[in-house]
Amino acid sequence: MITDRDELLKREEAAWAEFVAEVGRVPEHRRSDGGVVPGWSVNDLVFHNGKWAGVAAEKLGALAGSGSVGEEEPDEVWEGKNALWAAESKSMLYQEAMARALEDRERARAALLALSEVTDEAASWFTEETFDHYQEHTEEISRFADGLEGPPQES
Repeated sequence: MITDRDELLKREEAAWAEFVAEVGRVPEHRRSDGGVVPGWSVNDLVFHNGKWAGVAAEKLGALAGSGSVGEEEPDEVWEGKNALWAAESKSMLYQEAMARALEDRERARAALLALSEVTDEAASWFTEETFDHYQEHTEEISRFADGLEGPPQES
C-alpha cells in the first residue's frame, strides 16, 4: 500500500485528469444520455465519483479525529447510497454535477493533507474511493465515447 502522501495526491490528480479528459470526449448534449453503464449517464458517473471522494473525505476525517472509521457498513447500505446519488444526479446539468464532484474531490484531498500520518487504512480509503474509482469509470466512459464516434470512415 502506498502511504506517501505526495504520491497518493499525484496519482489522484493524474487519474482525475484522465477521467475529465474522457468526459470531454462526450459532447455535452450527450452527457445526460443513459447507457454508459446500465441506467447511468456521464453526468451520473461524474457526480457518483465525487460522492465517493466525499466518502473518502469523511473516512479520513474520522481517522484524523478518533483514529477509527467505525464499523463497516454492509454492501446493501452502499448500494442504497449509490441508487440515491444516481436519482439525485438525474436532475442535474453537467455543470452542477461537475461542480459538486470537484467540491467533494477537494474535500478528499484536503482530508488526506490534514492527516498527521498516512496509515495503510487511510491510504486504502483514499486510493479506493478516489483514483481507483475514477479509473474504473474512465474506462466505461471511454467505451461509451468510442461508441458515439461510430466506425472509422473509409477514404
